Amino acid sequence: MSIDVKNILKRAVRPKEWKSLYRENREIVSYVFFGVLTTIVSFGTYYLFRFIFPDEKSVPMFLRWTFNLTSVFSTESATVLPVILSWICAVLFAYVTNRIWVFESRAKGMAILGEFVRFCGARVLTLFVDLLIMFLLVDLSGINGTLWEFFAKVVSNVFVLVLNYILSKLIVFRKKKGSGAVK
Repeated sequence: MSIDVKNILKRAVRPKEWKSLYRENREIVSYVFFGVLTTIVSFGTYYLFRFIFPDEKSVPMFLRWTFNLTSVFSTESATVLPVILSWICAVLFAYVTNRIWVFESRAKGMAILGEFVRFCGARVLTLFVDLLIMFLLVDLSGINGTLWEFFAKVVSNVFVLVLNYILSKLIVFRKKKGSGAVK
């Protein structure tokens, strides 16, 4: 599938073209729309959990291991637990919206479980991308501050959003050849 971005941008400035543009690019437009909402869920829950667990002492004992994951680099990571918890919230939200509105999955019964497992598996990969980017830009860099952390989260989410679309399209919600049905 080839996307003519120049043509799309030309047409996008004309309100009369919006309906046909949406129909022609419904999946991508829906993915971006729900991707933005998923990003809001991700950011909101990340900062909520960052507020709830600002340091190792605030974390329940059974979760304190998350602060020591990066000790090999002589640092503790205050971002690991909030990233993991926000990832869980965002994945659940994204699965429901992607299944129903973006890729319009027709899976039924046990096929839904397989689809969900593939979705979570693909998202685990991007979780590690998110963790790595946040670790490099926040924990390892030593640069502190809410604005810098927000910038790092934005950078991370751009990579994650693109990877998630590719993985969802190719692995999770792939369509059977010759039909519009989702496998």
